[in-house]
Amino acid sequence: MNLRELFSTEVVNNGRQPAVDLCKTICIVLMILCHVFYAVKFTNTPSLSPSFIAHNLVRLLGAQFFMFSMGLGLAYTRNDSAKCCLRRGIILLLSGYLLNFLREILPWMLLGNYPMFSSIMSHDKFLMLLSGDILQFAGLAFLFFAFVKHFKLSNLTIFIVTLVLTIIGAFCTNEITVKLSPDNFYFSFIGLFIPIKNFTSSGYVCFSFCNWIIYPVTGWLFGKLLKRCTNPDKFYWYMLMISVPLLFLAWAAFDAAGKNMWMMLMNPLNYHQQNPVILAVYMNIIAVAISLSHIFANYFVKFKFWGIISHFSKELPTLYIASWVVIGWIGALLKFNHKFLTKDMDNIFWLFVIVLVLSEIYIGLKNLLKKKRNS
Repeated sequence: MNLRELFSTEVVNNGRQPAVDLCKTICIVLMILCHVFYAVKFTNTPSLSPSFIAHNLVRLLGAQFFMFSMGLGLAYTRNDSAKCCLRRGIILLLSGYLLNFLREILPWMLLGNYPMFSSIMSHDKFLMLLSGDILQFAGLAFLFFAFVKHFKLSNLTIFIVTLVLTIIGAFCTNEITVKLSPDNFYFSFIGLFIPIKNFTSSGYVCFSFCNWIIYPVTGWLFGKLLKRCTNPDKFYWYMLMISVPLLFLAWAAFDAAGKNMWMMLMNPLNYHQQNPVILAVYMNIIAVAISLSHIFANYFVKFKFWGIISHFSKELPTLYIASWVVIGWIGALLKFNHKFLTKDMDNIFWLFVIVLVLSEIYIGLKNLLKKKRNS
């Protein structure tokens, strides 16, 4: 069977995708672990080498796959009209700013200084309220899909527009710099669309639209292709056989240029303000990850614990929000005077468990209230 024979002109693969569930579960677990280390790193305690590991793992399969899977999920959902995308985009944007308030501003207002973001809040305590994280980007992405669906743009046109936006983002990267001061709140909004050097590197805007929109768009186009795949097993094996050699080829190309690919990928500025070369490598990593996930998912889906993986995948956005709020309040309540965290790694593990358990309790209560409301 060649590649062309793998795809039908009709939709034949419209069910839930276990490979995506597994990747999303790994993604959210790594993201929460990373955020726990991220919070600890901003204390006066010694730096922890595991935090380096956690950050690196998340940078390989964190925000990128979060956004890719968001686009893929849109390709599979029935609620993909321009009106639905518009509504989801607005809700996600507002959720992002509400999260800023709940995890950063409210703890500071009630409990005093919140040192985790002291370098930013020293300019103006409420500047963090306007910072842009992954939820703000997700909101803009859905607004973009609302636009292209309203005007019924073709797949090719959407992809070309996305490439143009990516080029604009690459052109702006490291070029636009502003002086941080309390009176330039508007740069938080500009940074949502194009990268501003010190606003991205210092945490004001983590994911600029132009630099990152290619991930959900590629995920969406991949999902539309996957729905027509007659044999996903073969398709993913083909993709793995192509993407793994390409990854080694990229490593060799970086090495020949005197660059360390791993260190380039792990550089915070390269990660947040991705140029086309870095982006292409990350796309290849996603291809490897989702291919391997499909192979493992075919085996693991038989076991009872697969229900946990499906649950984490389904609740990923809520789990992301809830975990950040929990981390914020734990930090504020302890005032980050918790040297016990550095005594051994067991304490870090238990902090991660506490965050996960409290987040799950919130999800359980939310689902219970939703069930009662619908009954």
